[in-house]
Amino acid sequence: MTARPVSFFIAALLFLPIVSCITVDNRMGSDLVPANQVIRIYTADFEAPMFTANADSLNMSLPTYLEFGSVTTPMFGNTTTSGVVQLAPFSYQKEYGEDPVVKRMYSHIPISGFTIFDAKERYIPQNVYIYKLVKDLDHLDVYHNSFSEAYIDPIPVSKPGHVFLGGDTLYVEFQDSFAYELLQADSVERVNPDDFAKKFKGLYFTTEKYNESEPGGRINYLDIEESYLYLEYTSGKGDSLITYFFNTYNTYYNVSSHESSHLINKEPDHHLYYEGLAGVKPCLNAAALAEQIYTWAVQQTPPLQTSHLLISRAQLVMPVAIPVDGDYSAVNNAPGQLYPCTLSPNDSLVVHRPLKEINQENHGGTMNRTHWEYTYEITSYVQDLVKKSEITERDNLWILPTYSFTTNQGEIYQVDNFTYRNTVFNGNLSNRPPYIRITYAVLQQ
Repeated sequence: MTARPVSFFIAALLFLPIVSCITVDNRMGSDLVPANQVIRIYTADFEAPMFTANADSLNMSLPTYLEFGSVTTPMFGNTTTSGVVQLAPFSYQKEYGEDPVVKRMYSHIPISGFTIFDAKERYIPQNVYIYKLVKDLDHLDVYHNSFSEAYIDPIPVSKPGHVFLGGDTLYVEFQDSFAYELLQADSVERVNPDDFAKKFKGLYFTTEKYNESEPGGRINYLDIEESYLYLEYTSGKGDSLITYFFNTYNTYYNVSSHESSHLINKEPDHHLYYEGLAGVKPCLNAAALAEQIYTWAVQQTPPLQTSHLLISRAQLVMPVAIPVDGDYSAVNNAPGQLYPCTLSPNDSLVVHRPLKEINQENHGGTMNRTHWEYTYEITSYVQDLVKKSEITERDNLWILPTYSFTTNQGEIYQVDNFTYRNTVFNGNLSNRPPYIRITYAVLQQ
C-alpha cells in the first residue's frame, strides 16, 4: 500500500487586451473552499479483497434472448440451460368455427447466436423438447433456480424427432393434441393475454445434458420476439389460421444448472473464476476493503479521518494471466463487457445493477490486452463506502457481464443474464493480484 503526491503544473498564459462589456468574476466558487485549505492530491493502492462466490439469487427474467443448450468445459464442468415463456393469440377471433380439425401447428424461430468452446461443435445435433407448463409462473420468483420439473407436463408438446443442427432457424412442429387444447380457449381468453396465460401457462424449451467424455456442446439463443406459432385447421367455414406470439410483455426467463460450485472460495486464492448465467463470479468483500482503508488512514502521519477523504477517482484493477505459447483460450472465452454491480436496495426481487460509473465515457470494463487486465471506475462506490457506519454483504461488488442498448434517453446498461462465457482472473495470492487505486485529497478540520 503506497501513497504519493501528484504534482500539477499550471502554464502561465499571456492575454492580449480585449474590449468587452461583460465583466468576468474569476473568484466564482472560491467561497466554497474554506480559507484554511491547502489541497494536495495523493494516490494510494490497496489490495482488493476478492473471492469467488455464487450469485444464488440472480434475476434471470426479461433476457434479450431465450436459450437452450448444454456445454461442458474442463474447469467449470457442465452448464445446461433452458427457456420459459408464455404465449398468447396474436389476433382476436370470436369463434374458431364448428368442429375444428387441426391440420398442423408449427413455429420458425430465428437463432440469433450461440456459445461454443470448440469450432467443431458448431453444427452438432441437439434434440429439442418443448413442454407445456402446468403451474402459474410466479412473477416475483424468477431466479435461475426457481423453476423445477413440477412446473411442466412430462409429455412434450413438440413432435418427437426434432433435431437442431445449429442452423439459423429452429423449426418445430407441435402435437395435434396440444393444438386442440389451444382451440378450447373461450372468447375472453382469446382476447386477453393475461386470461389466456391463466389457462395455458406457457412453454418450456430444453435439450438433454451434454454427456460426452470430451468437452463440447452448444448453447443457442432464440430470438422469440421475431417469431410466431401458427395453428392451421379446418372447420365449417373452411381453412383457418391462428397466429400466436411469445408473450415478452409478461413473464419469461432462462433457467440454468451448473457444476462449478467446487470453485467457490471465500479465502485468498491464486485464481478468481468467472462463469456466465448463474455460475460462479468474482466478488469484492466491501467490509474487508473498508477495514483496510480505515487501518491505513490511522497509520498516516498525522492520522487521517476517512470522513475527511475527498476521493476524486477510484479504480479496481483485475489482472488476468498473461497467455503463454499463444494460448489465448482463457481470455477469448471471457464476455466482451464486465462491470462491478451491487444489489439494488428496497426491491422485492434481488436485482444486481451496474455502478453508475458505467455511464462515464471511459468507464473501463473491457480487456486491456497490452497490460492483460480489466480496469473499472468505482469512485462513488469507494467514497460512499468510507462514509458508511454499517457495511453488509449487500455492499459487496459482483463482477458481472453487462450489455447496452440505445433509447431516446441515451445509452442504457443492464446485467447480461442470458450469455454464457467463462474465464479466470488472477487471485490475491498471485504474482499480479487485483488492487484498488484511489486518488484523493484530505480536507483539513
